Amino acid sequence: EIMLGSRVLWRGRQLTLSWRLLQGGAIKSAYRNTAACAFSAKATPPERLSSEELSSHLSEMSEWKMASDKEAICRTLIFEDFVEAWGFMNSVALCAEKANHHPEWFNVYNKVEITLNTHDCVPPGISKKDIKLAREIDILASKLKA
Repeated sequence: EIMLGSRVLWRGRQLTLSWRLLQGGAIKSAYRNTAACAFSAKATPPERLSSEELSSHLSEMSEWKMASDKEAICRTLIFEDFVEAWGFMNSVALCAEKANHHPEWFNVYNKVEITLNTHDCVPPGISKKDIKLAREIDILASKLKA
């Protein structure tokens, strides 16, 4: 019997079992990788990066580009197949949930397109939350060699 909040070992990773109540009273279980991400959510509202700060960060992150249609950064990744792309998206989802900062993304077979911006900024734009998540995404992608 596994109790709520129990730590379990799966494929060499320590996970915590949690439960969420969904609309209509249905219950969904979720496994959270307790060591997957390098950050946790903070309560303070994020500040929008200046043009100089953004340029500096983007110069260090060659795979990320400015989105053409809004103030956001984006990256396209190509994987071996759908399963590898989906597994990557699951890893990113765990990090995004822990950071309480969720990407916009699009997936077709082995291709994943990710767009990051911070809606909490006034006006919405790119913040340190986006840069931090982008760097975490880069680490996860490098492990899969995407």
